[in-house]
Amino acid sequence: MTPPLAIAVARADAGAAARLEAYLTEGERRACAAQRVAARRAQSACARVAAKWLRLELAAGRTAPLVALDAASLEAHPRADYLACAVSGPGGGAPRFEDGAFAVSLSHAGDRAAAAVTTARAVGVDVERVEARAAAFADEHFTPREREGIERGAAAGADRAALETLLWSAKEALYKTGALALPARFSFRDIDVAFPPGGARLAQPSVRSFALSARGGQFFGRAVLTGAFALVATVPVPPAVALG
Repeated sequence: MTPPLAIAVARADAGAAARLEAYLTEGERRACAAQRVAARRAQSACARVAAKWLRLELAAGRTAPLVALDAASLEAHPRADYLACAVSGPGGGAPRFEDGAFAVSLSHAGDRAAAAVTTARAVGVDVERVEARAAAFADEHFTPREREGIERGAAAGADRAALETLLWSAKEALYKTGALALPARFSFRDIDVAFPPGGARLAQPSVRSFALSARGGQFFGRAVLTGAFALVATVPVPPAVALG
């Protein structure tokens, strides 16, 4: 049985952040306010509230494979419950629930904030805007095998920018789990993954679950691809589960 992996995506702008402020503790508001850029303050606030909502849903026995969070969803839980589960950071390392009861990861890009929460020991999530990248980006960050996967997908008619963005998001999510045995000085070429996830062509839009391996570890994940953004969330799979 794979670990539960709950993911939420929320709109992240000044208006959304103002509406969600009531769900943040005083410490969380101070942490968000410490961000120097206004857009980052809004992204941080929205990602935190999304993570808190996911935690409350998991605690209630409900899973959320992928939810576009809105005001109606937030009202499913009392405000006091949100205030009782604070997310630490930024400035204090990777985000975490202060009581350590659930693993959490946050990400943001443009006007999107994302959160992933699990009862497993670790989780990573990354959301990126789909955009064309210079050839040097692939040379610097992707392995030869990964670049071959991109070429096969593009030759089959897939959008190259979307494929590159999705792959980059996958590598970021894997890194953010903290479960990879990486050298002290590493390149993202040190994280080599089979691509596309599951060996299948990804349509747009699409939501897929997949298994993958990286640096000897086994992971379960979900990939989301739209015309605007790509998102990948992953959790490490214990060896007994991976072999079963």
